[in-house]
Amino acid sequence: MRVRALIGATFVAWAALPVLALVALADEDPPLRPGDAGPPLRPPLTVLRAAELAPAVPTVAPGAPKRQLVVLVGGLASDSNDHAFDKFTERLAQDGGFVVVRFGKDLGAYDTVGSLDANALQLRDSVRTASIGYDSVHIVTHSMGGVVADRAFELGLSASDGVSTYVAWAAPHDGARGARAAQSTLTVSGPARDDTRAFTTAYFHDPGSAAVRDLARVRAAAPPPGVVRLDLRLATDALVSAADARDPGVDSRILLPTSVGELEGHGGILRSEQAFDLTLATIKTRTVPPDERGRVLRAAAEAVAQTVDDKARVVLDAVCGLCLVGGVAGLLLRTLRRPVAWPPLSE
Repeated sequence: MRVRALIGATFVAWAALPVLALVALADEDPPLRPGDAGPPLRPPLTVLRAAELAPAVPTVAPGAPKRQLVVLVGGLASDSNDHAFDKFTERLAQDGGFVVVRFGKDLGAYDTVGSLDANALQLRDSVRTASIGYDSVHIVTHSMGGVVADRAFELGLSASDGVSTYVAWAAPHDGARGARAAQSTLTVSGPARDDTRAFTTAYFHDPGSAAVRDLARVRAAAPPPGVVRLDLRLATDALVSAADARDPGVDSRILLPTSVGELEGHGGILRSEQAFDLTLATIKTRTVPPDERGRVLRAAAEAVAQTVDDKARVVLDAVCGLCLVGGVAGLLLRTLRRPVAWPPLSE
């Protein structure tokens, strides 16, 4: 809540432009390769664990169509009880015919600050186990959840496992610009590195977690064959830039916000009726719906997104500078508080 409050306050100060927080922190290592993610915080869980948390296989009458499974995957440091997908779940309930599960709550185990590979393996094995008894599986993700899904497909998840569609909302498929800048700040802080990390963790996210290190190193991968793909992002999303969202070979759309709740673009997409409509159309038809917006509207969305990206870069530099100053100040305070070994009075 502190991060959202800070984002909202800065958003107003920047005249309707949200602040770019440190959602992903990087190192300067080479891009991730399959099986080469950052060190997990805990050992990868097994297929048995995924099976234990898989939704029950529905009982289907002979000749009746099987139901469809929708798997929701949240982002960095998300909580499975945070209600992030509640509005979208309500839309799915209105249409009927869907069994909706949240990865990490109803399905599998999800460490939202842990290794991308460990989480991707959990998602892969959980979907494979849960897909039995369903006509098809549809994956819908937000933010880092999209990167977890990308890795799951790289690690073997495919259309043969029953996955028909995969729609990503505000996903940094090609890593995060903020991540690299923040890691540079940690490097420059030198002996104040621990203090800078503590300061950053207190107000944003822990730059030392496996998730943020992996987010900085990951690079966009080819879309999975046979799975219908769509990427959606709001033009006012300052946390995931156009460069971060780069996903070659995938239909990617930038949407203009249509309500006050969508102005903070990164979280706002979780309330976007446009995103819901396009996602549901993709799931129902198993094809990407045509973009019916005119050239002017599409150009406007791209122009707004570019403006937000430019402003967000300035805010990011300021935030990194703030974290550096906070870290150095923390080091000085700790140093001054250390007791001084004075010589005995006899000397």
